[in-house]
Amino acid sequence: MWAIAVPLIVFVAVVGPVWVVFHYITVWKRMKSEQQKTSPEQVAREKEVVVMLTNRAKRLENRVETLERLLDAEVAEWRNRI
Repeated sequence: MWAIAVPLIVFVAVVGPVWVVFHYITVWKRMKSEQQKTSPEQVAREKEVVVMLTNRAKRLENRVETLERLLDAEVAEWRNRI
């Protein structure tokens, strides 16, 4: 039993945490290098897309609110049916 327990304890106490730390260091470096590759034009385009999607979400929210008001006026108990 000790033949399995001792290496397992060493792995969990020493090798495992070091492995996790080096894994996330590698991920961090990869993310950092990818961020440096983005051009200012691409960043500007991404900001435009975010603004466009935000505006679309606001319009859709207004449509849903309008539909809910119409349903409230036409069918008073529609919320209880759902």
